[in-house]
Amino acid sequence: MSEKDYFVGIKYENESLRINFPLGYKKAATEEELKKDVLNLIGVLSSLSDANESFIQTQKVARKENVVFPIHAYLYLIKDFLTNGYYFEKEVVYTKSSNGKANWAKTARQVKPLLQDDSVFYTEFITRKVKHNENELISQIHQYCVWESFSKIGWLFSSFVPVKPRLRFNKSLFLSIIKTKLSQTFNEKTMLLFNYLIDVIEFLDKSSESKNFTYGTNEFEYIWESMVDSAFGEKNKTKYYPHCYWDIDGKEYSSDQLEFKQSALRPDTIMITDKGTENQKTFVLDSKYYRYGESKQLNHLPMSGSIIKQIAYAEYIENKENSGELTHKSKAIYNAFIMPYESKKMDENMKFVGSARTDYKTGDKTYYKIKAILVDTKWLMENHNRNDKMIKELAELIERGL
Repeated sequence: MSEKDYFVGIKYENESLRINFPLGYKKAATEEELKKDVLNLIGVLSSLSDANESFIQTQKVARKENVVFPIHAYLYLIKDFLTNGYYFEKEVVYTKSSNGKANWAKTARQVKPLLQDDSVFYTEFITRKVKHNENELISQIHQYCVWESFSKIGWLFSSFVPVKPRLRFNKSLFLSIIKTKLSQTFNEKTMLLFNYLIDVIEFLDKSSESKNFTYGTNEFEYIWESMVDSAFGEKNKTKYYPHCYWDIDGKEYSSDQLEFKQSALRPDTIMITDKGTENQKTFVLDSKYYRYGESKQLNHLPMSGSIIKQIAYAEYIENKENSGELTHKSKAIYNAFIMPYESKKMDENMKFVGSARTDYKTGDKTYYKIKAILVDTKWLMENHNRNDKMIKELAELIERGL
């Protein structure tokens, strides 16, 4: 499989924009649906990437001439412009006028009143007006960055593209102006805007010789794992992790103390139904970003190593529950692989396709069979926040699987 086959995200190469969706993502039927899908993809990549060190936001996602695209800055500038328009410096001016809201303190000090019949009145007042200085360089820099944002990804929001400003790009000048203004403001919204302007300017400087950019990952399997865990899993699952130890020269060392602790065995997701009751059931879910849902080829199913690990996880949990190390004992423990697919039915977002077993474990324990469940990729990307209805549906599907 080539690098391009693995990549999920957005690439702009040779003046051509390409969107790569993950396995099983249903193709959009309309342009409006495509726009929503792209925003959904960006949202999933950004919201679930922070927890995964394997998410790629460096130049290694593509060729060396590609640079990392600060998509959050571009999205923010577009949304902010559509809501608030261009940024202008505000200047408060006080003038004499017979109209407007009077500043009485200044009026009393600066305007001579008229006396008539023992009454004091004013024909003019000192009024306060706010002027927007459209010629300020900071405003022109904002206009430039807004135009740049629309020219790259504005099509996701509308067909409107602002007129390109006459101001020429000058990194050192732009950054000097913005950072000076940034140091002078305490308004959080303005500070956020200025920081995103800095991100865009830094990107434009890096991409000055190459117009190519990229945002995404070659390792979407970690995002898939995070989505499954977010939708179905327990928040605190470390107590379900098996631990290994070395006894060397009379001293015990835990695998957690070793440099390679990141490779320690751990279940991807622990899902529990009827928690704390006599009907509690525990489900050990292993997220597999495999092609079986698309290809139906047997070599795209989890192999022996994964099957045996699932049984080991379940046995570990059962032993801990029996020994009282876990608060509650489950009525049954189940195993399942969760893989992506594109559902062809409107009301079928998850599907049981088969089960795996091993000949060294025989008997009627529910976790001896690892159920294979396909989950519609687009549906999960749109619903990856924990949902009790989804958990119940998946649990019933795993239990019914023969």
